[in-house]
Amino acid sequence: MRHFAHLPSSVIAGLLLVAPFGVAAQSDAYPNKPIRLIVPFPPGGGTDLVSRIIQPPLNAALGQPILIDNRGGAQGTLGTGIAAKANPDGYTLVISEIGATAVAPATQPHLTFDVAKDFEAITQLIEQPYIMTVHPSVPAKNLQEFIKLAQSKPNSMNFGSGNVTAHIAQEAFFQTAKIKLTHVPYRGSGPSVAAAVGGEVQTLFSGPGAAIPQIKAGKLRGLAVTTAKRATQLPDIPTLAEQGYKGFAISGWYGLMAPAGTPKPVITKLNTAVVGVLNGDAGKMLRDRGYEPTPTTPEAFGKFMRAEIARWGKAVKEYGIKAED
Repeated sequence: MRHFAHLPSSVIAGLLLVAPFGVAAQSDAYPNKPIRLIVPFPPGGGTDLVSRIIQPPLNAALGQPILIDNRGGAQGTLGTGIAAKANPDGYTLVISEIGATAVAPATQPHLTFDVAKDFEAITQLIEQPYIMTVHPSVPAKNLQEFIKLAQSKPNSMNFGSGNVTAHIAQEAFFQTAKIKLTHVPYRGSGPSVAAAVGGEVQTLFSGPGAAIPQIKAGKLRGLAVTTAKRATQLPDIPTLAEQGYKGFAISGWYGLMAPAGTPKPVITKLNTAVVGVLNGDAGKMLRDRGYEPTPTTPEAFGKFMRAEIARWGKAVKEYGIKAED
């Protein structure tokens, strides 16, 4: 206050009120133009599908268009890094995906962003199982037959992955099952599932949005799900635990973040809108596609992400996943 000592008290009081009032006024007017939602993966994958399901009701809830901007690359970290450097005014948001958010800090030491410092959590969106599928040409009708086949011919089959989390999940399972396959990475779950359908890889773990339509069309065969319970849309496919791999349970998740410094009233308004959308018809649409809506408070989602970063950091070391993977 010593810098303002020469000013009248009425002027000092006015200066103290201007900034808070200005922030409040801007927040009350938010949003007054379109909002860019960065999806850090190519079209056709789970993050893209979830974004496009919540997009129409979110347009209505906020009164402004949500413009989806697919920025795939570097296992989701390219688009996430772009969002980290965006203006923190609430007009650039990003889908927070488990691989780019929680796994990448351990696998990519030269990241251009720090999740804890560069982002504000808004809400978790969904949780999902990973589904183990094989190409129909693989002569294995169930998990036990697949494992016997892989054990008889080490490294004779390829496995694909569309994100680093699916890769780690597969490495963990393959080590547990004592089988060896050759890894082929792809830029997202959409391209990886397309590769499996085309026979470029014989097996992969992928999310329900991309996998379920191919399973129901007979283009892929489902062998197992990675969650503790069976997937609602695939009740005939048993869990890994049911097939002898007790305690093996891995779920993926997506959330929503904004650049650090985004005003708290804007974060609150976005949280209220998205939670309402997830509790409405969009939530039912997500469940119909194999996703479980999991709306949270910003504080709860921030705490959850920090715990996930620690958890997956340990997993990366345990299973020897390299940065280049």
